[in-house]
Amino acid sequence: MNISDVARKAGVSTATVSRVINNSNLVKPKTREKVMKVVEESGFVPSAIARGLSIQTTSNIGVIFPDIENPFFSGAFYGITKIAEQNQYHVLFFNSDENMGKEQEFLKMVESQHLAGIIITPINHFSAETRELLNELEKKGVPVVLLDRDLRGGKFSSVMAENEKGAYQAVSQLILEGHERIAIIEGSPSIRSVYERSKGYRRAMDDHEIPIRGEYMVRGNQKSDLAYRMTSRLMNLPEPPTAIFTCNNMMTLGCLRYLTEQGLMIGQDISLIGFDDIEALRVIDFKLSVVERSEAEMGRIAVRMLLDRLKAPEAERETVVMPVKLTLRGSEKLRRKN
Repeated sequence: MNISDVARKAGVSTATVSRVINNSNLVKPKTREKVMKVVEESGFVPSAIARGLSIQTTSNIGVIFPDIENPFFSGAFYGITKIAEQNQYHVLFFNSDENMGKEQEFLKMVESQHLAGIIITPINHFSAETRELLNELEKKGVPVVLLDRDLRGGKFSSVMAENEKGAYQAVSQLILEGHERIAIIEGSPSIRSVYERSKGYRRAMDDHEIPIRGEYMVRGNQKSDLAYRMTSRLMNLPEPPTAIFTCNNMMTLGCLRYLTEQGLMIGQDISLIGFDDIEALRVIDFKLSVVERSEAEMGRIAVRMLLDRLKAPEAERETVVMPVKLTLRGSEKLRRKN
């Protein structure tokens, strides 16, 4: 009889058996009683190796983000580390850099790193391989929480945001300001949150009976450089847009860089609203209107959900949807009519 046999007979993960063996307070009394009954009936004697594994797996949390340069993820990471440290957990960070190969390589390393749980922002909503790797981790007693992006067909705890609603409010506000030539810089269509923001743009235009022009819908890749080039394309159209909605903060920065290089005044020559606030712009008092959400709070919620799953591995998965807020600072205006 080994630890896997005990786990199978008790109907729990090997990690849960290890926690019971080590008297961890992260196990429900009912689950502890069930495991101990199997241990006593089988005469199982835990090895020092099993005890050591338990110690390792209950002290480290892995965080896999796609772009640590993005202020949203650095803010979320700050929230994660604060709560983790308060609960005596260490956080190991992996930056997948929007690279599927790196993401899946990190996931395959998790077992050797003896991580207690994983918080991840998946790169591709449709990735069956990432989904299966995460499913395998959960089967082995390593809980998973998704942050900001989900996976098709996945049944994981998650923290998301009101993406479609935020985009709808932003574009509707631009329409109320008198705009009809409104462009959008989208991100990768394989990211569910970006798709939802694009959907909000289209719904706002439809609801206000403004025709959607294909040339005003350009695609970025969540990075600033491509957004810079897409802004150039938009502004060099025969009839350029009078307003732009950007689907994430890095693309907002790329868009801003092009517009300012061309000598255009935001909120006067052209209007702009971005999704996600940018603290660096607030520091220099740049008046950018944004759809904002609390990235640090999303991180705090994600790690609390993970800790709850560690205490109750068999608990139902849950999804928390964070509210967004449209904050207007003047860049939605157009004072010089085009």
